[in-house]
Amino acid sequence: MFPTVLRIFLQPSLRKMCTNLGKFYIRPRQVWIEDLVTEKKVGLISLHADIFGTYPRIDIIHENITWQRLYRHISYANTKISVEVRGGGRKPHAQKGLGIARHGSIRSPLFRKGGISHGPRSPTPYFYMLPFYNRILGLTSTLSVKLAQDDLYIVKELEIPNDDPSFILELSEKRNWGPSILFVNSNSTLPQNITIATNSIKHINLMPA
Repeated sequence: MFPTVLRIFLQPSLRKMCTNLGKFYIRPRQVWIEDLVTEKKVGLISLHADIFGTYPRIDIIHENITWQRLYRHISYANTKISVEVRGGGRKPHAQKGLGIARHGSIRSPLFRKGGISHGPRSPTPYFYMLPFYNRILGLTSTLSVKLAQDDLYIVKELEIPNDDPSFILELSEKRNWGPSILFVNSNSTLPQNITIATNSIKHINLMPA
């Protein structure tokens, strides 16, 4: 799926040429296929270098992390304008004849206990759309970094012998998987045992391909 997504940025006349060049200059990444429970190596798999062997763009990864944090953030800071503050809005004095500036309401932002001009109004979303190319490049850079740091594992299947949460916790502690774990299944249906076991664990997530 990913090579097809990446090819859309190339013109049709350049696709064949770039594909042929890739056969000579891009070497697939060889990764062991392990058993999830026993950690026994059961085979090798070749990963496409355009996805798992790209030059890591740390700036693009930072852009993606910032985007993911901000699109869920909503500010509820709110200030009242002149029509929302408590009290009447009578005219403080006559329009003419006093030699002072004219005013139309005692709830003007110019007076104490008046409204706030240009203040924050809730809710204020911070959502913005990151360009598609930056999102794809951020994903490939992250996968390449994870593979280089030995933080990405390919397992034969996600089947575990029971649905006890302590089993998967002991397994992650024994393998030193870290504080955050993501299981990605190649099928749309996830195994029942691992789904039940990780349901109550906040730092372990499941995602179908």
